Formats: sequence, structure tokens, C-alpha cells
Amino acid sequence: MATVVRIPSEAEFKTAMVAYRQRENRGPVYFRAVDQINKGWGNAPAMADGIGLLLKSWHNVFYRFGLYDPARLADCIVTHLETLASLRKRTIDSFSLADEPLVRRLFNAFTDALKGGKNGQQESTVATAKALHVLAPGFLPLWDNLIAGAYGQFPMLAPNYIAFCWQMKELASALLVYIPNPDDCSVLKRLDEFSYAVYTQGWVRLHQKDKRQLGE
Repeated sequence: MATVVRIPSEAEFKTAMVAYRQRENRGPVYFRAVDQINKGWGNAPAMADGIGLLLKSWHNVFYRFGLYDPARLADCIVTHLETLASLRKRTIDSFSLADEPLVRRLFNAFTDALKGGKNGQQESTVATAKALHVLAPGFLPLWDNLIAGAYGQFPMLAPNYIAFCWQMKELASALLVYIPNPDDCSVLKRLDEFSYAVYTQGWVRLHQKDKRQLGE
């Protein structure tokens, strides 16, 4: 069964954007992480440091019990740097069936590289998606547990992430007219701010009338 996802009105979307900016005090770390990765592109330890800026702030609840191995993350970046470079400047509107295998490989590789937590061997695909996003901000979406659940994407494995990419492609197409052009970050980042304000924090409630499915 298709997941029912509410397509917000322009007023609802912009209200969520305002709520995010007013209430999420960790927002600036995102731009520092992306800037670090851009400046250090091609230098795997520097890129790993940029990912770390984001994860140590936005995913501290998981990593406070044990950080991933930075060297292992850097090795993963080296292994997949050519693929990441090919995705770096792409946007979600270009996502296609041909991209599914490479996204699956990236997702599984970074999930393994980012193991941490209490015994150092726990996986967090929240961390995976956040890391992939800052490496390709216009093409690879980020999520958290509540956002993934809202879009029907449990158990948050690679097939779910690929399905989420398709959902974000369609949502981006529907909401692009609401976003200023040019903006200071990607459409996917704005969609995450919307989803975070609505589904993670509950700062904004969407009207239930006229609910429709992505894919209709």
C-alpha cells in the first residue's frame, strides 16, 4: 500500500520554515559542515571532519555513547570518492532507476563506516543519510527516525532510503514553487526543515483535509 503523505499548502510550508529558523538553534552547524566538506573536497580526513561536525551535533544522542572510527570513515570516502564526485552537483530531480544501485552501495558502505554507539558496532542509518546528504546536498536526502516513519520508510534500510529518494523527488517537484530561487541551500535541505518542523518536533500541524498520496 502506498504511503499517504500530505502535500502542504504554501502557507503550511512557509510556516514550517519560519518555525525551524526560530526554534532550531543547531541549524548553523549544517552550513559549517557543508563548507568544511567543500573546502576539503578530495582530502578524505578533512571531508570526514566535516561530516563529524554535523553528526556530533545533530546525532549526539547516538554518538555520545561511542563515536565512529574517523579513519574508517575517511577510508570509505576514499573508496567512493569518484561516485560521490559524480553526485555532488546533481539535484534530486535527476534521480533515476539507474541511480538505485550506486545509492544502495553508498548507503550500505557508509552505514558500516559510521558504526558507533555503546559497543562501537551499532548501526545508525540516521547517521548514514545525514553523512550522504552533506556530501551531495542537492541529490541525497537526509532523515531521522520520525521523518522516515512519517513517510512509511521503516526499517530504514537501503531499500527504504531509495524509496525515500523517490518520495523526495516528487515532493521537491510539488514544493519547488514555494522556495525562493536562488536559495542559500538545496531544495532537499528545505524539505528536511519542513519535515523536521512537522514530523520530528510537531511545531506545525498540517490540516488533514485533502490529504493525497505521493504518486497520484
